Amino acid sequence: MTLPPPPQGSTAGRRRVRSGSVLVGVAVALIADLVTIGGLPTLASAWHGPVPAPVPASPSLPPVVPSSSAGPSTSSPTQTSPAASGSPTSGAVKIDSSLSDGIVLVAATLDATTSSAGTGMILTSSGQVLTNYHVVRSSSEITVTVCSDKKKYKATVIGRNARKDVALLQLEGASGLTTIKTDADAVAQGDPVVVAGNAAGQGFLTAFAGKIVSKGQNIRVRGASPSDPIEDLTGLIETDAHAQPGDSGGPVFDAQREVLGMTTAGSSDAGNNKTTAFAVPIADALGVVAKIRDGLEGDGVVVGPKAAIGINASNDSLHGVKVSNVVAGTAASRAGLKAGDYLKSIDGRTLATLSDLMKALDDFQPGQTVKLTWRTSGGVDKSASVALDASKYN
Repeated sequence: MTLPPPPQGSTAGRRRVRSGSVLVGVAVALIADLVTIGGLPTLASAWHGPVPAPVPASPSLPPVVPSSSAGPSTSSPTQTSPAASGSPTSGAVKIDSSLSDGIVLVAATLDATTSSAGTGMILTSSGQVLTNYHVVRSSSEITVTVCSDKKKYKATVIGRNARKDVALLQLEGASGLTTIKTDADAVAQGDPVVVAGNAAGQGFLTAFAGKIVSKGQNIRVRGASPSDPIEDLTGLIETDAHAQPGDSGGPVFDAQREVLGMTTAGSSDAGNNKTTAFAVPIADALGVVAKIRDGLEGDGVVVGPKAAIGINASNDSLHGVKVSNVVAGTAASRAGLKAGDYLKSIDGRTLATLSDLMKALDDFQPGQTVKLTWRTSGGVDKSASVALDASKYN
């Protein structure tokens, strides 16, 4: 898919084109391969992140449906999961205020034709919201809908930690919001849980019950875009509650309807009708939030805009990151990079792929001076130190 060209002076370019060229600093994690580490079983398919917002049905375009046969259809007109008798330990759970209070639906605009969807949790009455960074990554605009009253707000990213997949948002003009209740108790294998969220980007909240399968799990996730960096997520809670893309950033409740974790990654095996969901423990996520609020940057925490250098590039199997375009007035332009050059390193970090560059930029701040090294199309090695730009994308 080709996007409109960037305005002059912008650090933005094409998100993805047929040749595989992408804007450095812009990538979208929709569906991910989950590579098992630490003894986890092999998973048939996996997801890690938001899904495209569902498109209304029309004669020429069928409605978007969930990737799994289980769960509600995205075209369902109801606003709750199918009712279940009593307090089920598995399957659909009816939505009430104990599940919807403090929960929001997140819609992120990625470009003129693409959007993504996820979930979030309200931390303060003034509108600070916790979600996964991959839910809003590379977005230019974020809209949040409060589940309890359907009010909509524009949101900005206060800060994030891509390594931990945590982001803190601020809703514009919000006040008097109901917040989530967090769980301070230890969790144990076998404890009942309920996972709630904006499953498959359906635009309303649904919930499913399950139990904690294990704790302290380590997984590796990789987004669908070739430039998405691989992230190792550690110390996760594993549950067997049914979850889908779009539930990312949403709550995992305990039996008292207190939040014990944030749904972050998962997998499904349609053949065995089996779902596995992984959650960041809420204490770990709030630890990142505390650093963002205190402005304690470093170790993956970045407050404010992300960094960019202002190039379009593609992976070259022989030479690494090949520059296809340099946007005028940007860091790359000031350094002297040209189309056809091969970017080799940034601040001493070797760059073999776009993913390497994306991962490096996640850890830098705009205005930070870094050393770029590259090889020209004529085979001459060059280097320059330059201050990074602020990206227009989250």
